[in-house]
Amino acid sequence: MKTRINKTYGLGIVLTVVLAGTSLCAKEAVANPLVDAEKLRTLSQDIAKDYFYVEQGIQASSAKAGLKNDLLALGTTIEKLKKEVKDPEAKRVVEFMSFSQEELQDTIKEGYSAENGGLVLDYTETLLEGSENIINQDKSKVESMEDVINEMEFLLERASKYYIAFRAGYTDDSNVIQAQNAVKKFGILLKRIQEYNYPDEIKNGPVKKLLKYWPVSKDFYLGIKKSDLPTIVFISTKHMKRALDKLAKYHQ
Repeated sequence: MKTRINKTYGLGIVLTVVLAGTSLCAKEAVANPLVDAEKLRTLSQDIAKDYFYVEQGIQASSAKAGLKNDLLALGTTIEKLKKEVKDPEAKRVVEFMSFSQEELQDTIKEGYSAENGGLVLDYTETLLEGSENIINQDKSKVESMEDVINEMEFLLERASKYYIAFRAGYTDDSNVIQAQNAVKKFGILLKRIQEYNYPDEIKNGPVKKLLKYWPVSKDFYLGIKKSDLPTIVFISTKHMKRALDKLAKYHQ
């Protein structure tokens, strides 16, 4: 006896699956300028950090690959923001960030000099200020654990950026204070991670790694005026960022 398949029913399943997939894709494609502004905020610090590591020949291969990927991501993110933001003031901010991005890329292509290094710091701070302006326009935003983790990634990149820039000769007191502030705030936010009710596999994984690395690593960052452990700072930053990425995936 042959089993008869209800073609209409079968077609319904196919349509349901297709429509569900289409809906999911549409959901993923929803414009979210806040997410992209947060991404750009961290990119601005990462680019400067990798730039100075490359130019000093420290962890150069890894830093060069990171710099290339981050510059590509920067361009893509700014183009997305151009399409996403609707507020006239925000549009002007994004347009100025686009100018800064072009100047930044041209400066990096020119090769290293004391003047160009200073310009890289200036342009990346401009990108930071612009991205924060867009984020701060949303007054209704409630801070989530994902926001806490994004902030911690940003702070790691900021502290390590100023560490390696100091070693390159950019020894302004304000740079030292910025690094110290980033370290202090990271420690405060780490307590929130520690107090959060994570399942055991997360507590014994990325949370444990952060709690293990940070007490030692913070002293490396705070040794900015010596700047004699640049490789350790680079690698510890990478390890802690990986742990934070795992926490971010948990909260998504």
